[in-house]
Amino acid sequence: MNDHTYRLVHAQLPMISSSEDLLAKQIFAGASVVLVDAAKAKLDDYVKPLGQMLEKSSESVLLLVATRQRLQELRGQFESELGGRQEIYEVEHLVDEAQLLLTRNGLWIMTTAQLAELLEQSQQLLKGVHLRTVVFDGLHKLQAYGGSCFQALKLELWKLCSTPQLVVTSSLWLAAEMRELLQHAKQPSVLIREPLEAAVYGGLQLRVELSETLTEQLQQLVEYLKLASPKQQRTLIYCSCESDFQVLQQQLPKDTYLLHRGRQDMNRLEHWQQQLTGKILLLRAYSPELLVENVQSLIHFNMPATWSQFRRSFAVLKNQIPNMLLATTEQQQQLHSLILLNKESQRMLPQLLEFMQQHGQPVAKELSTAHAQLQAIREATLVSRQCVICPMLLLNGRCLKPTCQYRHMLSARDKNCGTVPRAGLIRFQLLKICTPTHFAGRLLAHRSSRESSWLTLPTQPQYADLQEKLNAYYDKPEHCVVPTLEELQQICVRRMGNSSYERICVTFVPAVAAPPVRGDLTVRIRYLDSSTVICHAKLSELLVCPLAWQQIEPMALDVRLIGWLPYNGEEIWQSCETAAIADLLQHGGIYEARVYTSLAHTLFVDELQLETVSYAEQLHRLKLGRFDVEAKKRLEELVSTTDK
Repeated sequence: MNDHTYRLVHAQLPMISSSEDLLAKQIFAGASVVLVDAAKAKLDDYVKPLGQMLEKSSESVLLLVATRQRLQELRGQFESELGGRQEIYEVEHLVDEAQLLLTRNGLWIMTTAQLAELLEQSQQLLKGVHLRTVVFDGLHKLQAYGGSCFQALKLELWKLCSTPQLVVTSSLWLAAEMRELLQHAKQPSVLIREPLEAAVYGGLQLRVELSETLTEQLQQLVEYLKLASPKQQRTLIYCSCESDFQVLQQQLPKDTYLLHRGRQDMNRLEHWQQQLTGKILLLRAYSPELLVENVQSLIHFNMPATWSQFRRSFAVLKNQIPNMLLATTEQQQQLHSLILLNKESQRMLPQLLEFMQQHGQPVAKELSTAHAQLQAIREATLVSRQCVICPMLLLNGRCLKPTCQYRHMLSARDKNCGTVPRAGLIRFQLLKICTPTHFAGRLLAHRSSRESSWLTLPTQPQYADLQEKLNAYYDKPEHCVVPTLEELQQICVRRMGNSSYERICVTFVPAVAAPPVRGDLTVRIRYLDSSTVICHAKLSELLVCPLAWQQIEPMALDVRLIGWLPYNGEEIWQSCETAAIADLLQHGGIYEARVYTSLAHTLFVDELQLETVSYAEQLHRLKLGRFDVEAKKRLEELVSTTDK
């Protein structure tokens, strides 16, 4: 492998607009490309050039995606681009002619689960198939959802074509995974549009320091500057606010820093950029108009206002990022970044920790400890408010996302809910199909395992009675009072569009700078009686609920099939998969199930009783769900923790 096998192209800043042209040029030339962009980017810039290439060639192209929703989205884009001038194949169901179909030229779009099942059907299936191009769409999701299955699929693909044209997109620079792919790629280039990802690619190591006082924070800065002297590398300090800017002006020696206070300082700034070493550039707050491209040591004195601003600030390292994939004997400049956090800016710890874990960055013990303490305080607050339990926790028995906003700590109240049965058989009315294994229902009857007769529950007439009372009460304008921020912690009522009213609980309120609170403030709510759906609502749509009606137990609950996960290994089900079971379940229908266990207002059942077929078997047949023994065990352990 020669020294020019890898080429790195940086295109993070808006001023560079040729990255799309460069991407197209690479694809047209038959070369490979790895594109890393921001998490919110669509990552589909390759669709147009790949579609144009398909029209001119007679080769087969495999496009591997993580989710069925993404599959449908990309299929629509390619259909629009190709206009029927080239075949697009999609494997929804296994057929005897699958091997024959795969030998046809055109674009094949598959999820990892679909390709794995094709290979499982026959080890000889892909014999004779020649793939010119392989696209890994959203590598970060393919890796997360596909797991070991995705790794095995790559080995099979390398047997078919050892050095194909690869097109890889991702919102993360996954160093080990990317290097492996580039070893199999034909003439690869790496395009990185996201500043922080590009810096990590270039070997940046984040160093995070926590402090209890401003004095301690300043001492940490002084110690760092002794080790990484500005006399040896260009250093920039971002101040998160005006007060930090003023403090550093007073505490740092006058001859060690250069101020940037606006456009009037641009001439001095240009002179600073031309020097190999020199004074620290001290920058107040976040200045998007400042274009600095040759910093070697970046310091954040507390965090910017948002996580996106923090990520964009690493664009100042642009011209110093070495090509880490290019073998060279030259000594490369090490990139340094220090983040000094006080108590207030430690709110960003979840994002920092998640980023560092995703990229294999070393996480100091004190950082993990501080994060755990902050999470414990936050969880205790969520428990006291009885906020919504994390949906991933209820689906999979665990949540691996440090930045998750839902509740993960359980309480005795979650287990000891008197209106929710813990065993036996139930009959419930289906109010909402949330996912193929999660339903909102209203409990109609219960039968214990030792009894032969059903106990009818009065929830239906209670709900009708409450609706009449709510309508009569809020028909009087003086009762229609919008809740304050404190009252949002209680059960409230939402005014619906059809002049009806529903009880709700508020699950999330965004930070409000200062009162008075405007009526267009958007909060997250959960319905208590008509369903268990979580959605957004305007504060002006909410009303104060009388205390007597707050004390009524919710009349809707969740029913979940325990241990059943999305078939493709995805984190959640897609909307198209929920629609696929509409023929099996009817809205408003009455269904029976055996209760396996319960938690809060969630009933875990092992099966739904349909008239002629097993619902679980239908999930498997339609490739909508798969049973996971380990997920079931985790949920059992989760429920058992509240018994102690």
